[in-house]
Amino acid sequence: MPARLQQLPWNVMALVLSHLMAGNQLRYHRTDSLDCEQFRRFTALLHTCRTWRHLAIRRFARTLKLSVDCAPPALTTTLAYWPTTLAHPQNEHRELVQTVTMELDFWSILNGRASALLAASPHTYTCARRLNIRFGQCEVEHEDHASEGPVIRVERFMRDVRRIMPRLRTVCIDHTVNYDIGNQDFYLAYTTLITRAFNIHEPAIRPLPVGPQLTSLTFAWNIYYLNTACLLHLCAPTLQTLYLTFNHLDNVRLLVATETGKPVAYPKLEKLSLSCWYYLDPGSRPTTNPKSMPFPALRSIYMYMDYPFADDTLFRGNHRTLEYLSMNITSSLIKISQAHKLFRSTRFAKLKAVRVKNMNIYRMQPDIPSKVAIDFALAINPTRVQTLVIEDVTMQASLMPSMLKHGQLACLQRLIVPDAFLTLANMVMLLKILPALVELHCQCAGLGPQLESLNDHKLLDTFKAYGNCLHNYFEFLQLGHWGNADIDVLAKCATLLAISCPQFTFLAVVATV
Repeated sequence: MPARLQQLPWNVMALVLSHLMAGNQLRYHRTDSLDCEQFRRFTALLHTCRTWRHLAIRRFARTLKLSVDCAPPALTTTLAYWPTTLAHPQNEHRELVQTVTMELDFWSILNGRASALLAASPHTYTCARRLNIRFGQCEVEHEDHASEGPVIRVERFMRDVRRIMPRLRTVCIDHTVNYDIGNQDFYLAYTTLITRAFNIHEPAIRPLPVGPQLTSLTFAWNIYYLNTACLLHLCAPTLQTLYLTFNHLDNVRLLVATETGKPVAYPKLEKLSLSCWYYLDPGSRPTTNPKSMPFPALRSIYMYMDYPFADDTLFRGNHRTLEYLSMNITSSLIKISQAHKLFRSTRFAKLKAVRVKNMNIYRMQPDIPSKVAIDFALAINPTRVQTLVIEDVTMQASLMPSMLKHGQLACLQRLIVPDAFLTLANMVMLLKILPALVELHCQCAGLGPQLESLNDHKLLDTFKAYGNCLHNYFEFLQLGHWGNADIDVLAKCATLLAISCPQFTFLAVVATV
């Protein structure tokens, strides 16, 4: 390798490495070949020089997967991102591990088996500061002959964790299959885990100025919602990310209030994801204290379900921080938005990406027409949004009239409308009214009546007449097509756009079934 590349600053070389893994050139690759492509690039770096080899190995070894198996008892460790084409190291890269992902059964903590396995491990991860705990399906029938209560066992488990990770600072818990929260021992143990265990200091370990904090929680809201709500309230002060899956919508107000109605705030929460295992109709939606601001620091809201409140609960206090919004459009949400003026132009100045989905497919009777849903989506912060995703299986040809009516989307760079049927003439019109557009996803509806009447020579002359100035930024087009669609028409559309858009370089064709 040329000496000048070896002499680059470390931070610059690290950025080059990150670019190879997550650069824009990989965004358009097929997902089934992405990992292989990344590993090929990384593996090549191992054979360049010592500096690049060290950086690549640091990237490979940053995340360790630790599995605690109780039947038979075993503790297995693997580097999560180590390429399968390379021999897996034994233990020589432990000092490079930054994140440990631990997979275990919660009841193995309560019966002491997890602690026994961790205590017997001779390895430590001195640079690991993040612990991801993924609890699997609980098995209550584990044998239990210990005399200690659940509190003592959880504390012992966390002492063993702190011994192998002395610099632990951040803890994330993933436990969506948590029906056992109705068990009193389980609930008491979880309460201990959240409120006390993370701050336990082993005498042999130098105390940290700030103890480990629970920053991320993935949990389920089920028939034991009272216990779930209490646990959420306990960890609310430190949570930065919350993934909540519903299969029961009773008393959803307890997410942001106690049983007595006292508001509960999540002052550090930046990402909130609400979803359900199957379609749930919220029915009677609750309201909350209008003066409360439960989520003042939210940057991202993901709602893969109907909006569960009857007021602006999720949007209070975060108009200066919200950057990404994903939600299902319903008639009730539109009414709430209008009543509280949620998306008026002076609010949510940082909101750059919006995804909306019309849920008509899940209802016997359509809730709102496609045109209403599209108009609502286009009116959300139109002068600042850079990415807009609209999903509506009933959309078909409803998009263009609304797009022509909203002529103020000057910053829109990515328009993803996978259910919209657009002709080439429609695409040309979009390029004219969206000056910053870089990427478009849609269904291909052919050339359009006017262009179809032209022969190939006149088509070519028409697009040559634009010169190179139809659009200066457009790069990527993804076209969906039905099984009987003419692939030649899709290729013709892409070729004609390439003539008049100098930056257009990539076409993806996706079969629609």
